[in-house]
Amino acid sequence: MPCPKQHRIRVVNTIDKAQLPSELTYTDGYVRGPDVPYPSGVLFPCSCTGDKCGHTCECMEVMCYDEDGLLCLELKQSIHECNYLCKCSIECPNRVVQRGANIHMEIFRTSYKGWGARALRPLRRGEYVCRYTGELITYEDSTLRDVDNTSTYLFDLDHEITLEDSNRFAIDAQKFGNISHFFNHSCEPNLVIRAAYINHLDQRLHELAFFACRDVKLGEELTFDYSPSIALTVPSSKDDHESNETYKKFRCYCDTPRCRKVMFA
Repeated sequence: MPCPKQHRIRVVNTIDKAQLPSELTYTDGYVRGPDVPYPSGVLFPCSCTGDKCGHTCECMEVMCYDEDGLLCLELKQSIHECNYLCKCSIECPNRVVQRGANIHMEIFRTSYKGWGARALRPLRRGEYVCRYTGELITYEDSTLRDVDNTSTYLFDLDHEITLEDSNRFAIDAQKFGNISHFFNHSCEPNLVIRAAYINHLDQRLHELAFFACRDVKLGEELTFDYSPSIALTVPSSKDDHESNETYKKFRCYCDTPRCRKVMFA
């Protein structure tokens, strides 16, 4: 996995002799597919003056971050950060995602889930971790790539899509991506995803940003819920699933107290 020097990531394998996937190319942004347009729409700067915006900033109709730059997790809406037209500096408290992550992480080999990722320091609840990056493709292309419904790297950009509209784009992190490529599923994860807008307001092409949804201990694996819409309930018996094809294909190994045994329904 070729990786820029400033994003060097340590790899640890004490389980077997497996190597990282050679076909994965590191990218800290989107690799735009041929049928994906550039974001559209009108963008406005805020009227704030000085290096840092205050509570009256138009970009922050609702304050998403606290004074320490931590996400207010109780707010479920998307994040709108100051954009390139705004006069505030990169140190503005409303420029968290665009400043990038400052967390050193490593990729490690797990016992049952292949590769995983963890931080090399404790994380605070609400702390920004990284974006989900990869190849930006149309929804039609994503369905062709996932004909067997087995890919865990495809992520629909549907956070801002209403029931009346249909999703049009997706991110495929199988061949292009950053360390989020290695984030495994958990039924009780320590990461949460928010839609984020930085230099455009096109709802079809928003960013996906990971934040810690609770305090994370040093060395704890970083995980998110691949299918959060599924009810978090414990099956009555493991035997009820042994002959079920969905269970066999998407069996969950998170081993949390409320594990629902499958990653997808």
